[in-house]
Amino acid sequence: MISWRYHVVSIVAVVLAFGLGVVAGTSVVNDELVKRLQLNNDRSTQQRDEAQAELAVHERAAQDLQSVLRDGVLAGRSGIVVTMEGVDQPARRAVDELAAAGVDVLASLEITRRFAEPDADDVPALQRVLGTSSADPDTLRERAVDAFAIRLAVGSDGGSGDVLTAMLDEGLVTTDRDLDRAALQSLGGVGQPIVLAAGGTPAQDLPGPGAVLLPVTDRLVELGAPVAAVAPREDGYGFVSQVRDAGGIPDCSLVTVDDLDLSLGGIALAMGLDRLLDDPDPAFRPGGDYGVGGDRMVPGGEPPASCRT
Repeated sequence: MISWRYHVVSIVAVVLAFGLGVVAGTSVVNDELVKRLQLNNDRSTQQRDEAQAELAVHERAAQDLQSVLRDGVLAGRSGIVVTMEGVDQPARRAVDELAAAGVDVLASLEITRRFAEPDADDVPALQRVLGTSSADPDTLRERAVDAFAIRLAVGSDGGSGDVLTAMLDEGLVTTDRDLDRAALQSLGGVGQPIVLAAGGTPAQDLPGPGAVLLPVTDRLVELGAPVAAVAPREDGYGFVSQVRDAGGIPDCSLVTVDDLDLSLGGIALAMGLDRLLDDPDPAFRPGGDYGVGGDRMVPGGEPPASCRT
């Protein structure tokens, strides 16, 4: 696809430029070799610029299609975005794209380091939330993942012992807005789409999505929740790739989008969730992998054979 071509030629240009500098700095310089390297570098730079210009054309075309293929597609739906501490940009983009599609985004929940990678100081908080005396951080994290996923997939029972409220009170999870009791109880529930977002440059000294966001995704899919996993093209975390490669997550059981930073990625998210929620063909699981590394850029056409139920 265009974006991969752009990345490849950019890398080639950098490598050639570096090689040119090394050769030019030696005491014995082969002029012909330097000329060839310079020519190759100029050619790679030109190809990169052409690919970038072509991408801009496609991006403008996708922007023109947003009003038809994205805007209002999910009107009347409410949903949640979930991300990790230190990974805020993809979550904000997911909120914006969902809102444009007509979704009432109830909150963006951020799983903190204390949840994802608990140390001895975090154990008491997890014990209080989970009502357990276990002191093993790994065991507590696994139980917290399960409790968090169940709460989002099933919703609140309306009681005073809401695990999500407890996690928020203990600082294990944070939100992008103030939520009163009624708003908290509205978070999660059967049929409410949940978009998990990560990507960009990994934050220093913070755990990646593999620590907890991937297990949460796996458990939500197992519980039958409508789930999407999204990331921009530049994804140092490899979150979407991890989800697609996870052995316990069946193909097409959720929507994945690996180019959410492009207009076409927002279109794919809206159309993909619409298809996932309506399930137009019971013979196939209604999810799909979209984007530069997916099966296709947007939903449409015959699903891959791996989607067959």
